[in-house]
Amino acid sequence: MNIIILAVCAAAVIAAAATAVYFSSGRDYETVSGKVEMDSSEDSGTEAHNGSGTLSQTENGAFVSEGISVTAETDIPEGLDPFRYIKQGYELKNFAAVDSFSSTSELPVNPAVQYAFCYLYADGGCLTDLETGSMTYRKAGADEIQRQLEELFGDFTQDIKQSNLYVSSGGYFEMWQPDYSAQVYASAHLSGTDSEITLQITYFEDSEKKNAAGTAEITVKKGKSGYYIASLA
Repeated sequence: MNIIILAVCAAAVIAAAATAVYFSSGRDYETVSGKVEMDSSEDSGTEAHNGSGTLSQTENGAFVSEGISVTAETDIPEGLDPFRYIKQGYELKNFAAVDSFSSTSELPVNPAVQYAFCYLYADGGCLTDLETGSMTYRKAGADEIQRQLEELFGDFTQDIKQSNLYVSSGGYFEMWQPDYSAQVYASAHLSGTDSEITLQITYFEDSEKKNAAGTAEITVKKGKSGYYIASLA
């Protein structure tokens, strides 16, 4: 008798989870938060912060925003936010496990698609600035993912439908996104021209900036619709 009761309860839980996914799949740009087991579903808001925070300039000419400082050999080009790309370098290395690439053909499809997927919901900021709370269900179409990849990296010619986030039976992408919000501490040096900028970055463990937590060199190029990350080392 106990076995029968347990079986009925288990079936009810599975049915409820299936129903939650079914209803969420009928809406574009749905944000549903809950546990990974999908035992609950409810609309969840996200809190986006200003990507550059409060910007100031020190006596030695360095630009400072929250835990990030940037020195520049030249004027920072109009429309370029160096703090954004410093944070994106941190995200790619720490969240997407992309250590380096010199062209988009070297970007692994799975992490690239997942990264672009998350940026569809970043509300113009960076993932480190976006507080989503619990694990959040995301769904998007192939055209949306492709456009976001091109906005982030200039172009992306690989087949995004090879990603394990693609649901071939439904023709869409889905994933459970964790909360990637984090405080980034870094010092960077900017050089280059209006059309091609190099950022040499050192990341630190905390605001004291005594212990380095990694380095990156990012090339940012100007495209038709704005700046994008062309390479990472």
